[in-house]
Amino acid sequence: MKTRVVIFLLALFPILTQAQAFEKYESMKDVDAMIMTSKMFKMLAKVDLSTDDAEAQQYIDLIEKLNEIRIFTSKDQSVRSQMAGDVENYLKKASLDELMRVTEDGKNIKFYSKPGKNDNIISELFMFMEGRKEGDPISVILSITGDIDLSQLSRLTSDLKVPGAEELKNINDKP
Repeated sequence: MKTRVVIFLLALFPILTQAQAFEKYESMKDVDAMIMTSKMFKMLAKVDLSTDDAEAQQYIDLIEKLNEIRIFTSKDQSVRSQMAGDVENYLKKASLDELMRVTEDGKNIKFYSKPGKNDNIISELFMFMEGRKEGDPISVILSITGDIDLSQLSRLTSDLKVPGAEELKNINDKP
């Protein structure tokens, strides 16, 4: 019995550390936060879409397999510094692989992933962006967890209007 409890806690540890690393941003006044849970994805999957539309069906298949999306953005310099430090600490503790880095239009964007079932399916996509958007300094943390199909992901993040999402179109071209 004790062995099962230990195994269960070890399995939960990565989820708990990620939640703790960024949980504080949910209630900060200078942070825009969006958290979508698996319940929301299940509800979205039930939206009456034409089942004859293959693209719509692929989209439904993608969102049904997601656990959570967390997006935190801030223009406040103090908060942006905290975000950078928390991201650095998270990346040291989490077993994430760097997917790509993009520096373009005053933005530094880094993508990381946690391995999943195979090379195209990952269990977490993590993005950190620092730079400027519409002339203002901004930092963005994005974490998507679940069974994530990289070939489908750019559409979802584009629909969510996540800064840096347009770079995900090139993620399958990673070396």
